[in-house]
Amino acid sequence: MRVSAVLAATFTLCACASIADPRIAALEKRVQQLQDEQAIREVIVRYGEYLDARDYASYASLFASDGVWSGGFGSASGPAAIQAMLEKNLGKAEPGFVNKSNFHLMTTAVVEVDGDIARARSRYTFFTASADNHPTVTLAGRYVDEFVRENGAWKIKKRTTYGVIPYRDGNDPSRAAAPTSLKDVTKR
Repeated sequence: MRVSAVLAATFTLCACASIADPRIAALEKRVQQLQDEQAIREVIVRYGEYLDARDYASYASLFASDGVWSGGFGSASGPAAIQAMLEKNLGKAEPGFVNKSNFHLMTTAVVEVDGDIARARSRYTFFTASADNHPTVTLAGRYVDEFVRENGAWKIKKRTTYGVIPYRDGNDPSRAAAPTSLKDVTKR
């Protein structure tokens, strides 16, 4: 009993000391910042993974309840509308779908966190299989994102995609029409 009382007192004193020590508080803040940045980078990577797997429900779950996707297919707001947009434009995946024809490579994510909001810039390269089954770069572009912490998880508040090759301005309403299917993407 006496040992547990001494341990409890020691832990209490350590906890009080760490709260009072500004170096500990600064370190805790930096660790939280790094954890937030890592979580956001993971969302960016999962975005490509889910899209390539045609797992549109998981893909849409990366967006905040009022999250907005804007790009070559137009715009959609909220996970349900984003999922519906993808299914309409890319088609639903058949049961057991395994993507053997294309994939996204997400790179150069720069993340800036400010409390429960964040901004990120990243790049993507879209590869498709060539006629002789070699990876071929088909599209390249960048994303500009706003994130929000929603129910303890980082979610995309707004994503705008900008096609760099071929060039497409995500904010230009007169931009070229989006491909109607993945087959059309591979023809570009």
